[in-house]
Parts: sequence; C-alpha cells; structure tokens
Amino acid sequence: MRVSQITISLFAFCLCALARHACGSVSDDIARYFPSEKVTQLAVLDEQVAALTLPSKSPLSRGVAIVLVDAQSQSLNLDGGLILADTLTAKGWHCLLIPVDRPAVLPTETPAMPLKPIDNTTSMTADYDSYYAKVLGRVNAAYSFAQQYRGYTFIIAEGMTSASLIDAFQRGALDMPDTLVSLGAFWPEYEKNQQLIAWLAESSYPVLDLTMPMLSQWQSATADARLTAAKVSLKRHYRQRQLLPTVGLGNAGAGTSMPNPAGAWLGQEIYSWLRYLGW
Repeated sequence: MRVSQITISLFAFCLCALARHACGSVSDDIARYFPSEKVTQLAVLDEQVAALTLPSKSPLSRGVAIVLVDAQSQSLNLDGGLILADTLTAKGWHCLLIPVDRPAVLPTETPAMPLKPIDNTTSMTADYDSYYAKVLGRVNAAYSFAQQYRGYTFIIAEGMTSASLIDAFQRGALDMPDTLVSLGAFWPEYEKNQQLIAWLAESSYPVLDLTMPMLSQWQSATADARLTAAKVSLKRHYRQRQLLPTVGLGNAGAGTSMPNPAGAWLGQEIYSWLRYLGW
C-alpha cells in the first residue's frame, strides 16, 4: 500500500507526542507537535480546543468528516484517525480530528480481581452529564467549522462518545449529521445502554454501525439487538458490520512510524458506505 509523505510525517509527530507526553491531552499534543497550518483552535464554551485539520486532496470536495479521537482508545486514537483521514482526504473529504477525553469516573466498588482491558469500564460510574455537555460543545464547534465547506457533513465516533451523540440527536439537542459512523457505541450503565437500541432504530439519519467485540462487552451485548431493531422498524440506510479483533485501526506503540496496512480497512468501509448513500 502506498503511504503518502504527509501521513508519514504526521505519524512521526504523533508518535513523538504520545511517547513524550503519554499523560498529556490530545489537544496539547496537537498544538505542540503538528504544523500550525494544520491546527485549528475551536472555541468550545470557555476553552480553546486544538483540532487537526487535513484538507481534501481531490479537486472535487465532497464535504467534511468530523472525527472524534481519544488518546486512550485502542481503535480511534490520534494515529488511527490519521490513517482514516489519509483515506478520506484522498477521496475528496476535508477531515477535522477533534480530541475528546474520557468521561470522569468513580469506582462503584473495589473489584476482587484486576480488570481486563475489555472490561475497563464495567465497574465504573461515568459522569454522564458533564461528558454529554463536553461532546455537544465540541460537535457544535465542529459544525461551525464545517460551514465554510460545501457538501455533506458526517461524524465518526467511538464507544461512549458515540452513545452521547446518539442521545443528543434523539433529544434534538444537536442538529443531525448527514450520516453517523458509530464504532461500538455503548454506555457502561444498563438502562442507557439498552436505550441505544431504540434510539438507533428510531433515528432518521443514516447509520453505519460498526461492532467491535474487543472494545467492550457492553456494546457486544446489544449488537444483535441493534440490528434486529433496525430491521423491525424498517429503518432506512442502516448497515451493521463487525470489526474483528485482528484488524487494528491504529499502530501507536508498535515500534514503527509506518501505519498498519489493516488500518485502512476502516476508511474503505466508510467510503463504501458513503458511495452507497450516493455521495
């Protein structure tokens, strides 16, 4: 697979940031290590959030892809977002990579055994309200940024971030995107997690629902139900696909600055979905 020089350079910046400032925020790393012409400061409530802007590499601009990235994610982290953006910008999409930190959590009880990575949120109570407000602020700022471009605007989000967005669209607190690409949406709370099933089935915007068994048992528990509910409700423009554990989206910490070729799978899957929608 041909890897662009821009991608390699961006990976070098990204991996350097992750190595030197593992405890720092993604926003700080973007502001510190990426070229200033690729950094946009988004006004989010009372703070400035540094986001990464990657322009379309095609003369025909299709619109804007808003990618919400998380440094702690094993899938949609910053370098995974860069791999994804490399595919989408080649197809005519402007990409805006916005950092979203994990919600604040408090342990509900002391686990008897060390937590497994797949269960790292099952014994925690996440601060839903503050996280919900944070996600809304960032997406509203991203919508404002996207207005300068013609075409469609869609969002790519993972896990709890995706769950918060689905809730916001259901409430009418956010304008609906032209489509949502949801990677393993879940919330580590039974009732809210179950509500996602109905919210997706009732949604009027197109949804690419990617299930990720390695992300969390919470999202795996509702994957079949999400698909069934979408079929029963005759939801238009819904597709569910499974991302297998052997397919990685990013390559942070792998000891190389070159992207994992399997990471391009997500970009191709999304592009296939967009072509299905006629974009």
